[in-house]
Amino acid sequence: MVIKIFLFLILLVPAYSQNNDKKQLDSLYDAFISRYNHKDDINISNETLEHIKCAFGIVNEIRRNLNNYPDEKKQLLKTLLERPAKQKSIVSPKGYFRIHYDLTGNEVPNYDASLSADENAMQVAIAADSAYNFEVNYLQYPPPPGDNGDGGDNLYDIYITTAEGSYGFTQPETSLGNQKYTSYMEIHYSFKNFYTEGLNAVRVTVAHEFHHAIQVGNYTSDKYDVDGFFYEMTSTSMEEFVYNSVNDYYAYMKSYFNNPNRVFNSFIAQTNDGYDLAVWNIFLKDKFGYDIIKKQWELLPNVRALTAIQSSLLDESSSLREALNEFGIWTFFTKNRAIPGKYFDEAANYPLIKLTTTSYVPGSAVSLNNLKAASNNFLAVVNTSVTPRDTLVAILTNSDYTSANDSSGKNYSFDYTLAPDSSDGSVMLTDSYFAKFDVDQPNIWSVSEVLNNQVVRQNGTIFRPISTGDEPLAYPNPFHYGLNQYVYIAVSDTKGESKADFNIYTPAMELVDSKTLDFNGDILTWEIGNLNKKLASGVYIYAVKIGDKTSIGKLVIFDD
Repeated sequence: MVIKIFLFLILLVPAYSQNNDKKQLDSLYDAFISRYNHKDDINISNETLEHIKCAFGIVNEIRRNLNNYPDEKKQLLKTLLERPAKQKSIVSPKGYFRIHYDLTGNEVPNYDASLSADENAMQVAIAADSAYNFEVNYLQYPPPPGDNGDGGDNLYDIYITTAEGSYGFTQPETSLGNQKYTSYMEIHYSFKNFYTEGLNAVRVTVAHEFHHAIQVGNYTSDKYDVDGFFYEMTSTSMEEFVYNSVNDYYAYMKSYFNNPNRVFNSFIAQTNDGYDLAVWNIFLKDKFGYDIIKKQWELLPNVRALTAIQSSLLDESSSLREALNEFGIWTFFTKNRAIPGKYFDEAANYPLIKLTTTSYVPGSAVSLNNLKAASNNFLAVVNTSVTPRDTLVAILTNSDYTSANDSSGKNYSFDYTLAPDSSDGSVMLTDSYFAKFDVDQPNIWSVSEVLNNQVVRQNGTIFRPISTGDEPLAYPNPFHYGLNQYVYIAVSDTKGESKADFNIYTPAMELVDSKTLDFNGDILTWEIGNLNKKLASGVYIYAVKIGDKTSIGKLVIFDD
């Protein structure tokens, strides 16, 4: 049996072009060979799981640079890149795949200890058929091209191996011209001690790698060196689309949520391997549907990935400037800030986005420098001079995808000012806050603000909580315990009063709470989180009495 070498992306040196110099080629070669020398008894710890996923990247780079090596190294690499030899193979139930595996030795498929090797291999076949059914039959991606009988026939080949400790990889093989290649797949034989183990790991791995096979067979394999993030981002999101309940992509999300201000299309080991950006494709799918992602792949052979994303968004009457900023809002409302039924379906399981926090100094600009192209920047301004304190989060989006494609080193800066009064160039967010955003090239920037976990401006549209009729407006509505502890009630006319009587009832008109509340502008604040007992989930009726006039409204409360 030929032993093959594939490397974790945690060890992946920066991606190279076909014109690598000798030092870069030697570094790539040494990294590749070192994995061979240390392939046995790989111990995968929880600390490194975030970076272990798919070895497609280094395999692709070795293959692309093969002819640049001297004959001795080239011959060794060619040997190591050959298909593995296995003791047995079976055809998947739907007839799409041939699964190759061993019945004896160290690589016997063992995902479920209660199943035999043949039965475990059949589970791989079933999972692969499901991935094919979703990605090809439902999403209408073209299937990978046939391999002219390699592996025994023209079915797509999956080999069960050590996969050198990664979940798996897709190996581009024979060039078909026009940047397209035949390929085959290898997946790990057990997934023991991986973030996702057993048959669930099988499912997400074949969904991930099968889309790599679609990518290199029908679109392009040759853009990986410059847009590797796009390949991995798509394949990782495909795991969620095909097997929604597994959620292996959770393991990689912190990398993005801790670094939203980096260049979006950077591809740097341990910083952005593309897996962490699966959430962007989930956003695109939820917002525009699945086809927008396929449209980007259709464009990719001729343009860079961010350019393809921009073009596909323009076709949806949107843009990277608008969509990336809205994506910032979606990524803000996660974990304890998640709102049921809004933004990401699984937002409560996502980490919190990293904020740059500063204190509110009225009229004093906050300056941020060294900002990157195609990035989101989250600035939290905390005002402790009011009770309860206010936290305004400004989401500032740079959409300069052209610079992001050309150079990730370009820096930007801006000044952001909050003040209680208007000034030249400021925008009124609420009665108490006017925002001013000073930046060069404003056409490539977009700004949204969230005040006390309520969106007050999104892409230029102001959402002020002002009642326009007799019914006072309560927000957030629905109120979600854990997201906020206050309910704010906006009224259209305070009638010159400084206080208002506030009462809230169950639908059976049982009194829940009664307060006299002070006005702050035209806003009343009810501290629901300070009640002795949480209110049960349901619809409540509130009444606001100002002077001799009483108005009523409804408030929905969720108790998790």
